[in-house]
Amino acid sequence: MDLQLKGLRAVVTGGSSGIGAAIVRALAGEGCDVVFCARDAGRIEVALRALRGLPGRVSARALDVTDTPALRDWLGSLGGFDIFVPNVSALSGDWEQAIRSDIRGTVEATEAAVPWLQGSPHGAITYIGSKAGSLAAPNSVAYGAAKAALAHYMKSLSARLLPLVRVNTVSPGDTLVSDGFWDRVRREEPDQFAKVVQRNPLQRLATPEEIARVVAFVSSPAASFVAGANWYVDGGSTAHVQL
Repeated sequence: MDLQLKGLRAVVTGGSSGIGAAIVRALAGEGCDVVFCARDAGRIEVALRALRGLPGRVSARALDVTDTPALRDWLGSLGGFDIFVPNVSALSGDWEQAIRSDIRGTVEATEAAVPWLQGSPHGAITYIGSKAGSLAAPNSVAYGAAKAALAHYMKSLSARLLPLVRVNTVSPGDTLVSDGFWDRVRREEPDQFAKVVQRNPLQRLATPEEIARVVAFVSSPAASFVAGANWYVDGGSTAHVQL
């Protein structure tokens, strides 16, 4: 299937590692020109070296998305774009961090991107949520609550921006990122990791690339009638019926 991404421009926040880096690679692999940001300039350089040779051009800026003025200036310097993927999360159980980074950072970044997306014939926002936003998560209450709040925000934003901009959420399940949370659990708490694997019907965790492929499709003109949706990419681990 041709996702019709060739020649489009995408902006990804938190694109230097993990799921964000996989999203950058998936989009650029389809011919989309991608600009991403991350806080660590060193990690950005490593990511850019790994992304050489793809059909789409990739560039980046060292930037903290919670610095709203700097973020707005950066977006304004890009000269327009078609796709925005807000991906930054503190991955923290701390309420202050979750509110500042996850909720306020995502909302302010997304609102800053909206005027540019409204000028595109293929405007799309794809927020990276989490299945934790729809489940009881006693060990990560702030994180789960932030993801739930943002899923609601994205649904409401979709109603506000249609028909000019499509807004969707992609909610990953347990994802094994190199040196990420579950990878540390795998190394340091193998018994706990085995329980996590067992709770997943596919008997394994997702790879970042599996999440990224869904994001690329949902963000693309090939998904032109998909709007206001929350796509769970969780291997069937979420038991409830999404109404």
